[in-house]
Amino acid sequence: MKEQLLPFAYRARLMLCGLLCLMFLDTPTQGQFNILAKYFTDQERRTVVVPPTAIGDLVRDGKLFLMEQQAIEMALRHNLEVNVERHTPILNFWMVREREGIYDPLGTFDFNWDREKRPTSSALQGGTSITNVITGYRFGYDQRFSTGTSWGVNFTGFRNRTTSFFSSFVPAIDTSFEILLRQHLLEGFGGSREDDQLQISRTNLQISQQEFRRLASEMILQVQQHYWNLRFSLEEIEAREKALETAQAILEQNQARFEVGSASRLEVVQGEAEAALTEEQLIRARYRYRRTQDQLIRLISDYEDPRSFPAEIVPADLPDLSPDPLEPFERLQDIAQELRPELQQAQLEVENQRTRLDRSRNELRPSLDLVAAYQQYGLGGPTLERDFSGGFINPEIIGIVPGGLSQSLDKLFSSDFYGYAFGLELQLPLFNQEDRARNAQAQISYDRSILHLKNLKQLVSLEIRDALTQLEMNQASLRTGETGLLAGQERLEAEQARFDVGRGTTRELIEAQRDLLLAELIFVRAQTDLMKNRALLNRALGRTFERHNIRLREALETNLR
Repeated sequence: MKEQLLPFAYRARLMLCGLLCLMFLDTPTQGQFNILAKYFTDQERRTVVVPPTAIGDLVRDGKLFLMEQQAIEMALRHNLEVNVERHTPILNFWMVREREGIYDPLGTFDFNWDREKRPTSSALQGGTSITNVITGYRFGYDQRFSTGTSWGVNFTGFRNRTTSFFSSFVPAIDTSFEILLRQHLLEGFGGSREDDQLQISRTNLQISQQEFRRLASEMILQVQQHYWNLRFSLEEIEAREKALETAQAILEQNQARFEVGSASRLEVVQGEAEAALTEEQLIRARYRYRRTQDQLIRLISDYEDPRSFPAEIVPADLPDLSPDPLEPFERLQDIAQELRPELQQAQLEVENQRTRLDRSRNELRPSLDLVAAYQQYGLGGPTLERDFSGGFINPEIIGIVPGGLSQSLDKLFSSDFYGYAFGLELQLPLFNQEDRARNAQAQISYDRSILHLKNLKQLVSLEIRDALTQLEMNQASLRTGETGLLAGQERLEAEQARFDVGRGTTRELIEAQRDLLLAELIFVRAQTDLMKNRALLNRALGRTFERHNIRLREALETNLR
């Protein structure tokens, strides 16, 4: 019989050793096993590294001729706010991994050594004093599952060396093997609290990705607004420079006419005042250009001081004045419902609150667990043969039968010594106020999330209406501005002709010049506002990324190392 059991015990010991190896060995890394490194070194992770802004190849004669798409791409890579927000999805990814770790198996190893010497009050205790040296150890493996099930395996051993003459095994080696199963039948059945938290963490990861999309879309809108404002500032500077040249030419003509007596001193003063006013307006236009450029540089680069940017930015794109295709408002609402990040976030939050509500309902139930266990036992060690013919007090040892751990393991895995148990554990909160209060809060939070989603839909619809209204208004302003510009040019030419032949006054010529300058600025402003409002409509619809061929995953992966 023993010859048959030994191979089985040997295989059992090999299985136990294999289990311990799995507990303490990590997965292979680059062809090698990384033993215990996961307990003492930082976790390898990806982080955001912002590269320096490089524009050397794009600069010509100290100027950076920048297209709108290039500005957007630079902002997505170098804007510091966007790169700060890139960390949030990474953090949420590791929060998901943290929740997933709840179901990781747990390996345990306990060891203790205890020596004690006790006095005895009876000879039947095995001597006038008893000395015990106990060595204990336990190997364990535990794991939980999302179904509300948990199980564990424990291998326990004790080695006891005693001076009690009643002990047959000295030292005695006790071994035991236990499998314990626990299943939630009411609260926690079919899905644990940790499983719900894992689902919420995964949803929060999607929410953080949509938040990145929202912030990036807002940043792109700012880039577009400053880009076209910068172009307007350059157009304004050019127009005011021409106006200053005209004002100075008129002043020179009036001075020459005053010297020959064909013009009054008042006309010279009017010319001087107009030239000074036009120059002051030109200075202000240049200041606005510098300020707008500083704001754009902050958005598209990582320069701490925008004035250290090595070039002046010149927008290279021309406004697209083609008419915008009209789409039904209901179609635009559907697009926003599908693409708008805020709506996606709100919908995901509804899912989170629904998960919390279901969890609170599960926690209302009493706790009823089914517990089942199976054990096997073994005992071994050198057997002392004693001669009790002279009495039971301190009998003489007449022989020792060798034995040890192998003997104990043979008995452990022989299935001759075993036990099993079944039971039910019930915990019934008598009032259950805490769980019912959490359930009420979960219901309120769920109702609020639904109302918040409806409110956002209303606000988004209003934003779409407002963007469409502004777009329609700017298209009308563009047509009006073009007409006013043509009229202003004709009037200035007419007043200049009258002035040259002495039939017009300086005042009338200056007024015609001012009207033309105003008409030019109105027309350029209408072009600028049209481009800005198109960007605003794209943001209201949530299709900023699509309009500029930006993929969310690629944008999230940018600058990750």
